[in-house]
Amino acid sequence: MRDADTPPQEPTDDRPHPATLTPQQRSDLIRTAAAEVRERVQEWRDNPNWRNTPTNSHRYETTIGAIDALGQLPAPDTEEAVASLADAVRPVIVEWRPSRPGPEQSIYAAVERLRRTIDAST
Repeated sequence: MRDADTPPQEPTDDRPHPATLTPQQRSDLIRTAAAEVRERVQEWRDNPNWRNTPTNSHRYETTIGAIDALGQLPAPDTEEAVASLADAVRPVIVEWRPSRPGPEQSIYAAVERLRRTIDAST
């Protein structure tokens, strides 16, 4: 049993190690993980229990802005280009910590998957 502040445990990841993937394939992994974060954050924002506090608004805007910036970057063909994709979404990783219960835990879990994807891809 876990308490409300503990993020859900993730199953093991059976995907190929990113080092064996092309820059485009690593880009796809990062973009997919970022899209999941965006979906979770939008669900949180659309929830009737959303509280429009300055902190919540900042977290929402930072996340959406970073993921939108990621979407504007071209498909990478080098390791440096993959690193620029990772840099675009790093503000999202900084914003989300497992400090709050409720719907924010699903956001944190998605951000943690994004963080692991970036760490393995760069």
